[in-house]
Amino acid sequence: MLLLLFSIFIIGPLLPLLPATHWSIRFFDFVRIQTVVIQLLLLGVAFISWEVFTVTHIVFIAVMIAVLLFQLWLIRPYTPFYHRRKPKAEFHKEQLTLVTANVLQTNTNYDKFITIIKESNPHIFITMESDQKWDKEISQAFPEYTHTVKATLDNFYGMHVYSKIPFQSSEIKYLVEKDIPSIHCEITYADQPFNLIAIHPAPPSPSENETSKERDAELMLVGKQCRESKDATVVCGDLNDVVWSKTSRLFSKITGYLDPRVGRGLYPSFHANYWLLRFPLDHLFYSKDLHVTHMKRLAYFGSDHFAMYYNIAFPMVNIDVANPKITTEDKENIQEIIGDGILSARASQNH
Repeated sequence: MLLLLFSIFIIGPLLPLLPATHWSIRFFDFVRIQTVVIQLLLLGVAFISWEVFTVTHIVFIAVMIAVLLFQLWLIRPYTPFYHRRKPKAEFHKEQLTLVTANVLQTNTNYDKFITIIKESNPHIFITMESDQKWDKEISQAFPEYTHTVKATLDNFYGMHVYSKIPFQSSEIKYLVEKDIPSIHCEITYADQPFNLIAIHPAPPSPSENETSKERDAELMLVGKQCRESKDATVVCGDLNDVVWSKTSRLFSKITGYLDPRVGRGLYPSFHANYWLLRFPLDHLFYSKDLHVTHMKRLAYFGSDHFAMYYNIAFPMVNIDVANPKITTEDKENIQEIIGDGILSARASQNH
């Protein structure tokens, strides 16, 4: 029985390395923290219960330790034990504050969420899974947020941006799936233009998309857009992905964008009701000419996600940051991911 458990927790964490996109494979990316704990427990049980170590036992222990070390290598950047970025550029003392929150469409604790926003008092806040009821409650509570972009839907993918700062331009896009929006804004703050992109792709799961193809395609399309832009950019939202996945790491590679979790901690934002099953799903990536000076997870307000708060500093002068180099293989991989995602979305719509 113990060897069977060893086999499961050796093979499971390695499955996401396969090119397969089925939710049952991608699931093991989400639970790396949990499987690390289980691997340590299994190793402890093995050393206690096995009185004689056969060659088979030794092989299983050695392979388990190797897989455990691989998982720790993936997770380590998102711990306080990793080097945190210290920018060389001089930044404004005045900083933009931003809150992102998947409010859960069926959640009716409007007052709790409104209290959180009033206490944090951000320049901009973004809601996901917000329908007409949520927008009504928020709009009534915050008349000072006069600049808004509203993709009001009741399919658990509604999205709203509320801002005290005017937009130079704003657009709602449906990049991959016809009923899943993303919001793209151009804003000027501290005399610096920057792009704000809010996304909430559907997760790979038995109740949503069977594979991660659509989610991965949306991340790659946004990544290409960011790579081609020369403006400072923030990409944020409920990405329904963990930062150490192949897709998230490829997004960081093609954009050169930074994750404020690096060197700070995991800040698991989902599931708010079950602390043993929490993953960092709500993210913010920012271009190197910006800097996140502070981030925190906000109080529980009835959703299955916690809201995330960020302080974003802007440079005193424009900083020309070159795009990171990517290989021909990376470019082909990106195009393949985008193509597969769009085809999968079209096939789903035709059924």
